Amino acid sequence: MEPKDNHPMQFYGRTQTLARYPILDCLAVLRRLGFAGAEICLENPDLAPGQLTEGFARQVGEHAQGLGLTRSVSYHKDFIHDDAMLAATKAAIRLTPAFGAEVFVYAGSRPRPDETGEWERMVTRTRELVQVAEEVGVTLAQEFEPGFIVGCTADLHRLFAAVPSPNLQANLDLGHVFLCDPDPLAAIASLRGRVVHCHIENMGRGVHRHLPPWEGDMDLQAYLGALAAIGYAGPLALDLYNEDYEEVGARAVSFLNDCLAFAE
Repeated sequence: MEPKDNHPMQFYGRTQTLARYPILDCLAVLRRLGFAGAEICLENPDLAPGQLTEGFARQVGEHAQGLGLTRSVSYHKDFIHDDAMLAATKAAIRLTPAFGAEVFVYAGSRPRPDETGEWERMVTRTRELVQVAEEVGVTLAQEFEPGFIVGCTADLHRLFAAVPSPNLQANLDLGHVFLCDPDPLAAIASLRGRVVHCHIENMGRGVHRHLPPWEGDMDLQAYLGALAAIGYAGPLALDLYNEDYEEVGARAVSFLNDCLAFAE
């Protein structure tokens, strides 16, 4: 199955879901499954920021380019409460251009019951990440997660207001929008010009469990149509954890391409 490389929205595979493979083999699997791009997840054992060199990052990026895969980079760690993870996240941002990528996806963490001032710490540390991103020419894509300090679209807007920078934008997980926003399609509309990366899956109402696109309660055609309506033309990374990615990936790409065609 060949990916639709000429479409402005392209389906990416996430390497974290295939971490049983060395990264170069993982990228080949994603291409074989029909993905047009790869979200290179630095949670993969052979890509940990503490041991990752710029030379190897460049090798990975060149290998992906040779396969015809465009790239983003992600690293989801608690940089808010953990100083070591803050340093690792900064290192990951600095390495992003070596992969041939311009977008770095990250989230944050849940609040801790015994902590105070976590929003202020989130803002302060996001400013630090943005400073690094501005230095190396990377766009940060903040993801919100259910129950996290940044946990809905309103929190994203609040963070954007507190840290105004063109290098701080959104990774919009469509399932999270479905779960966390009272009017998900209006939430997407409110982010016109701020979304540079998306995660896609389906979800059941009220349950944070990533489901294959053909399951769940979301009308993915409507969500893709809402993205098209705000002019979104970036990656849509398939975000599944509970299935064998290699077994469902090709079907997911085909299903989502059909949704995209009908969404337009």
